[in-house]
Amino acid sequence: MRRVEVGRIGPPYALEGGLKFRGEPWVEGLPRVYLQDLGYRAIEEAYWVGEELILHLGGVKDRTAAQALVGRLVYADEGDLPGLEEGSYYYYQLIGRPVFVDGQPFGQVAEVQEAGAQDLLVIKPGGTSLRAASRTYLVPLQAPYVVVQDEGVYIEAIPGLLE
Repeated sequence: MRRVEVGRIGPPYALEGGLKFRGEPWVEGLPRVYLQDLGYRAIEEAYWVGEELILHLGGVKDRTAAQALVGRLVYADEGDLPGLEEGSYYYYQLIGRPVFVDGQPFGQVAEVQEAGAQDLLVIKPGGTSLRAASRTYLVPLQAPYVVVQDEGVYIEAIPGLLE
C-alpha cells in the first residue's frame, strides 16, 4: 500500500501526550497514521483547540513521549484517504503528470508548493539539455489558464508566464 505524506507533528499540547498537527485537517477522521521511522500509530483522539488540530496517538501518554515525536513526518495509506469530488485531485496525484502548453508537450509536474493564497505547480521542462535539466517554472495552480485533467495539466500560455 502506498503511503502519502499528509503533515508533520508539531509541538506537544498539554501534559497527557497531545500533539499539535500541521497538515491536512481531514486526518482527524483517520483510524491510524504512519509516523516517519516509527511505524503505524492509532489515532485515539482528535479534536480542535481554536484553529489547532490536536492528536492523541497510541503509545504517547505524556508530554515527554510527545516531545520525542516533534518534527516527524506523518503519512496515511492511500486507501484511507477521503474520497474527492469528480475532477478533484490530491496534490501528490499531480506529481509526474505531463504538462502541455498551448496543446504542445512541455514537461512534467515535479512538485506542488503550498504558497499561501495560491499554491504553485513546479514544472520541469522536457528535454535533455543542461538548460532544460536545471530549469523549473512556477505556475499558480488555481489560475484560470491552468486546467488539470486525467491525462495531464494543460496551460494556456500568457505573456511572461514561462519566461
